[in-house]
This record gives sequence, C-alpha cells and structure tokens, in this order.
Amino acid sequence: MTDSLDDGRTAASRRPTRTRNVAAASFAGTTIEFYDFYVYGTAAALVFPKVFFPALGATAGAVASFATFGVAFVARPVGPSCSGTSEIGWAASGPWSSRC
Repeated sequence: MTDSLDDGRTAASRRPTRTRNVAAASFAGTTIEFYDFYVYGTAAALVFPKVFFPALGATAGAVASFATFGVAFVARPVGPSCSGTSEIGWAASGPWSSRC
C-alpha cells in the first residue's frame, strides 16, 4: 500500500512542488528583508541625522543613526531565538513564550 494523498498523488511525487514552494517563499522573504534594510540604511544616511539627532551635529548625528542601524542588524538574528520560533513553532512553545 502506498502513502497516497487526498488528490491521488503519492508523497514522493509531491516533494518537488513543496521544494519549489519553499524556495520561492525563501527567495521572497530574503528579497523583502534586503529591501527593508536597504531602505532603512538609506534613511539612516540621509534622513535620520536631521530628523532624530539635530542637536548632535552632522557627523555625530550620522554616527548615532548608523549605530541604530547596527543595533537592528545585530539584533535581527536574536529575535527568533528569544521569541521561541523554531521548526515546531507555535505548537511547542506558544506565540508569547520567551527563551531569553
């Protein structure tokens, strides 16, 4: 007896479609994340020093805005480990649990 799915296909015949879907979702997520950091980096260089740090001057304001960009870049991988997101995700740890 084969392991058949509801639509009559076997699990082995379904694997390439799932792999393609995972690859497409990973590509889309990475593209969106890159765009987000690109826009944030551009704003950190051009807008943030004048809007958020006007009292610091041009150079110190730029350094302060790039420091916030650096903190965001370093903290990005820490978030999933603290929020409890993993392969089993919501079922094992719950959406509001914390590991930190």
